[in-house]
Amino acid sequence: MMLRRLRLQSRETPILFAMSQELLEDPRADSLSPSARRLLRRPRPRCRGILHRWAALATIPAGAVLVVGADGTRAKIACLTFAFGAFAMLGTSAVVHWRDWPIERVEALVRFDHAAIFLTYATTATPIALLALDGNASVWLLCATWVGAAAGIILEWAPFHPPAGVVNAIFFAFGGVVPVFSPWLIDAFTLSQGIWFVAGLLTYALGAFIVGARFPDPWTDVFGYHEIWHVFVVVATGAHYGLVIDLAW
Repeated sequence: MMLRRLRLQSRETPILFAMSQELLEDPRADSLSPSARRLLRRPRPRCRGILHRWAALATIPAGAVLVVGADGTRAKIACLTFAFGAFAMLGTSAVVHWRDWPIERVEALVRFDHAAIFLTYATTATPIALLALDGNASVWLLCATWVGAAAGIILEWAPFHPPAGVVNAIFFAFGGVVPVFSPWLIDAFTLSQGIWFVAGLLTYALGAFIVGARFPDPWTDVFGYHEIWHVFVVVATGAHYGLVIDLAW
């Protein structure tokens, strides 16, 4: 096992991580995005992907219960949209982190992973727009989140690698939608709904900060910063599941 210094496509501090000798000498690694290169880390942390694997499976019965219990067609559509987004995000992550993938597949897998995150922004906002808001506020929230998600997904599949940090910056920019709609959300949410919403939002934000900073990284070969991020994702998804139940039932 050797260490390879990988300099990102910006003036950031170089990142060090372990790669096998075979990957070290493979010229295809030089054409990968920074996120894809990190997926080539060897050995892969032993807990990588396990939580999202089980969480993705759990979204199937949880989503079914959510839809069945929803009151009315509009609520069922909103719940189905949310459940699909949660399954897509957690399921894609589970596949991406399931095993050591060959180098020719990692770029596409990482792009699918990021695209699923963008999709989840829109699918999480949909129940809020359909069940909590009405009129222009509902339409504008749907437009802002779905157009933004589409733009993010298109960027992910662009024939170039965005500069390091751009994708994370877009993720955080989605959070900027909240202050814009906060006057309507404050009026629309009950206290419990507001707590569920803010808890999920803050959990996502803190997790995104940790994965962006790659710190803390307590047990690198077992349970590192990325596994902490996965915990935050599951907790945030659970909080927003509680919000959707509160809105739809």
